[in-house]
Amino acid sequence: MGKKGWYWTLAVVALGLTSGCTYSKHGTVLRCIGWGGKEEATILQDAVKDFKAAHPGVEIEFESAPYNEYITKVLTLFSAGMAPDVMAVNAEQMMAFASRGVFEDLKPYLDKDPGLKVSEFYPEAIDHYTVNGQLVALPRDIAPIAVVYYNKKKFDEAGVPYPKDDWTMDDLLATAQKLTKKDAAGKITQFGFVGADNSPSWDAWVYAWGGALVDNEKNPTRCVVDSPQAIAGVQFLADLATKYHVMPSLADLTSMGSMGNSDLFMNGTVAMFYSGIWLTPQFRQIKDFDWDAVEFPKGPHGLRAFPMSAAGYGIVKGSKNPELAYELVKYLAGETGEKLMASTGLTQPALKALAQSDIFLDGQPPKSKGFLVDAVKYGHFQPLDPNVPEWKARIEASLDRVWSGEETPEKALKRAAAEVNEKFFKK
Repeated sequence: MGKKGWYWTLAVVALGLTSGCTYSKHGTVLRCIGWGGKEEATILQDAVKDFKAAHPGVEIEFESAPYNEYITKVLTLFSAGMAPDVMAVNAEQMMAFASRGVFEDLKPYLDKDPGLKVSEFYPEAIDHYTVNGQLVALPRDIAPIAVVYYNKKKFDEAGVPYPKDDWTMDDLLATAQKLTKKDAAGKITQFGFVGADNSPSWDAWVYAWGGALVDNEKNPTRCVVDSPQAIAGVQFLADLATKYHVMPSLADLTSMGSMGNSDLFMNGTVAMFYSGIWLTPQFRQIKDFDWDAVEFPKGPHGLRAFPMSAAGYGIVKGSKNPELAYELVKYLAGETGEKLMASTGLTQPALKALAQSDIFLDGQPPKSKGFLVDAVKYGHFQPLDPNVPEWKARIEASLDRVWSGEETPEKALKRAAAEVNEKFFKK
């Protein structure tokens, strides 16, 4: 289903929500849906078992879908009149659902609950999940996309000091140049740096240069990726591949078999890899070298800024047993669920005390991840606009010619901003 299709379908299903909370001869049945790979699904299944043990007579039907299939799966359930009682939703998806009244307001439940207070969570996450004064989901984790993983073996071999959290973009470039290797024929055999899987995460460079995606993240009225700051940030990122050749270009990635960028880090083809903390369980399987992490570099004017995400759980409006659904939300997004997720290295807890504890700061690789505790205050959530996935995809499509070296960032971003403003923000 295309993006336009699922936005329209959301508008339809929101008019007549019916939840999957049913009653059987064995008791109450709550239905919950989330996403994730094998590790995350296993954690959630274990959490559900514990919840059932603490709530005799309650059955939980938990469904999981791969992240890239999640929206389609949810819409299928809604369209079939089988909407779940509890639903996972991340920061990027949230507004598309919340703007159509899919979720219950959690504030009345929390106001009556002496065991859990909103003030215990990172305020940035609570603020993002608050729409028109209603808390539509309780954050389970928070994810500043501020992690540069590095291969310590490659640094040691090149005699290059490990990066420190106060490094700059110039430091990143200089370090990547020292870690890029060529064979006798001049072919690059090792790149110094690579961006996140599936995209170069261009918005991180926009933020680091002092730019933005929109004029106001909470109430956007205009796309501003055509600003001089945004253009300069994307230009630097593009130059890493097309000018300095310290990062694989699209052609390089194709010649290497179109492997995921995280795979290139794991097999030693790149020395540094930028992403989020969620890749920790995958990287802990590395046997061939030691690795660690450092905070994303400061921009050229000393600014520290980068994208940020989160995941949480909400009660679907229309649940026949919302009080019990809240108990499940509290279990999955409260202390119990957050501890289970963080203990694997997969997530940074949204509860501040847990993020500062040895549950998260566990002494395992990446041992230097403590910078993430305070990195939250420099993070930027995606704008609160239900159409952001669609118009951001348009910008990324325009940037494809930049990554291939066929077009300048200035030309691509000015064209993209004009198209987005004409279609989505025209008054």
